[in-house]
Amino acid sequence: MRMIRIESNQNLEFVFHKMRRFNFFQLDVFTSEAFKGNPLAVFPEAEGLTDEEMQRIAREMNLSETVFVLPSTKERALRRLRIFTTMKELPMAGHPVVGTWNLLAREGVIENAPTTGRITIEHELGIGVLPVEIEFADGKPLKVTMTQGKFTAGETIEDENLRRRIAEAFNLTIDALAPDAPIQVAGTGVNFLIVPVCSIDALKNCRADAAKLEKLPKDLGGEFSLFTRETLEHVSKIHTRMFAPAFGIIEDPATGSAAGTLGGYLVHHGLLEEETKIDGAFRFIIEQGDFIERPSRIEVEVRGKRGEVEIVRVGGASVVVARGELMF
Repeated sequence: MRMIRIESNQNLEFVFHKMRRFNFFQLDVFTSEAFKGNPLAVFPEAEGLTDEEMQRIAREMNLSETVFVLPSTKERALRRLRIFTTMKELPMAGHPVVGTWNLLAREGVIENAPTTGRITIEHELGIGVLPVEIEFADGKPLKVTMTQGKFTAGETIEDENLRRRIAEAFNLTIDALAPDAPIQVAGTGVNFLIVPVCSIDALKNCRADAAKLEKLPKDLGGEFSLFTRETLEHVSKIHTRMFAPAFGIIEDPATGSAAGTLGGYLVHHGLLEEETKIDGAFRFIIEQGDFIERPSRIEVEVRGKRGEVEIVRVGGASVVVARGELMF
């Protein structure tokens, strides 16, 4: 005979009372429309969670990144952000920063925020304390722009056999690689392998082969940013796709850290027209996510010149799509 235990309402209330509870929000980032852009989970009051619990929660959220907001011990920083993929913690990432500060601005974390206008705060990431600019309109955050870490240009891939292996790892022929731009490791806090592709059609047809990517040299890193200068919209300058299967991200709909790195790369190699330069900075829009039904638009600003990148900033809009409570 099977026994069924029925808990009284009083016992159930006791069980729920003993559970730990953490509020969370979900946003779509680098878009102003729900169900576009890159989804993000944010826990705005994450004090008391251990490193292991944060990683388990990020795995439970099952998004490309989950952010845990904590008080900062740094004098200038308003908050500390810890960013987790389903597999590991990241020292810096773009859409988590942009989405989190859109949410925190909505939640009233920022004192003396203007009804209309801009305010700059500072926050703590794994790579240090950096500024964030928040633009308001009618009392709500309209756009968040993050300053990224120092741009670094690493190894350029010139070996023809390795170039072919990289192309084949994305279902491309070596002829599909753009001949006038290098394959190169670069970063602004997180490194990517930048892979230039000759056309939007070639970029649309590429697919990441995890087995072939795993066999590439480890010093190339595990995150790959493919781009072309052909775009879907005339207002954009670049179309890009980002793959990181080694980190549990088959394809990312919008990657702010990769967009910033790509912006630095383009300026570093003199690949942008002077017409994109406004008030001393190169400013342009990167398209991403269209081929996986999550269209995103990322605003990039780079100050500097060929061979000398000074500042990289990335920004965009976000929209809150859900809120809830995690209990365990």
